[in-house]
Amino acid sequence: MTPFKLNLITALVFAVVLLVVLAVAHWRRQRQLERQRAQRMTQIFGEDAAVKAAETDSILKSHARTPFAGVPLLGPLAAVWWQQLEFIGWQKTLRKRALVLFVICLVVGMAIGRRTPLPLTFGLLCAFALTLLVGIIMFRSTLQKHLRQLRESLPDAIDAITRSCRAGVPVANTFGQVAAHISGPLASEFRTIDHWLKLGIPLRQVIQTSASRVPMAEYRFFVVILIINQEAGGRLGETLERLSTTLRQRRELALKVQSKTSEARASAKIVAALFPCCLGYMYLKSPEDFDFLFNDSVGSTVLIYALCSVTLGMLITHLMVKRIA
Repeated sequence: MTPFKLNLITALVFAVVLLVVLAVAHWRRQRQLERQRAQRMTQIFGEDAAVKAAETDSILKSHARTPFAGVPLLGPLAAVWWQQLEFIGWQKTLRKRALVLFVICLVVGMAIGRRTPLPLTFGLLCAFALTLLVGIIMFRSTLQKHLRQLRESLPDAIDAITRSCRAGVPVANTFGQVAAHISGPLASEFRTIDHWLKLGIPLRQVIQTSASRVPMAEYRFFVVILIINQEAGGRLGETLERLSTTLRQRRELALKVQSKTSEARASAKIVAALFPCCLGYMYLKSPEDFDFLFNDSVGSTVLIYALCSVTLGMLITHLMVKRIA
């Protein structure tokens, strides 16, 4: 077995082990969050209400048919991704998007693998890796765009709900009215909520499902306030007004944090782009050096080291910026 094959197998084993460790850590974190959420529900609503909330298996859950739901460890994660795909509107066109992306990445992967000792094997591996990487980047970018639009329109929507509640309109009847006067992903989400409410689904189950579909803390604050008001009563208008003010203040703080971390984020993007750009330049302008990286044992070692080093540096930078934010 050639040194390149040994290095490639070592890199693949390292990647598989790393993915398994991350999956187990995510699963344990989800279990811990579920236990904490159950404890909070018990403290707020009591034992009977908490058990009732945990056993809600309504038409909403049967409607969201999640692929790979029975797979251990990856099942809950796949369910979350599937709900987020529904939120950004990618569920109906997912197969077409994946097929087009894979064809493009297959062409690029075969072009890169042509100069390697195993053109077909390395080309397919590169195509799958590119498809996964580009797909995740596109998904995250679209999700963040939708969340940004929703975050900007949520305070205005809460103000509209507050005015309707003070006028005597039930909360369950305000979602359709507000959705008709706003635009963007929040309008679509409110129309979905109004649709399920008109079918007779309880408000609590509908907004809980909506909160699990929208991965945004501000929106979940809004959902928690509605659930508490429905269970315990109180002045909903004043509570929603304070929430709207708090969300606007959080938005201003987030903009300040982005301005403070803009230089670090720009530097991280530049560093991340250096590695693939250098490989592309070598592939086009210096084929001998490119062949050295894949055909020589020393070159493949340098390539694997550079890839792991850049990935680790990007991960550390991302965690530092996320912790500040």
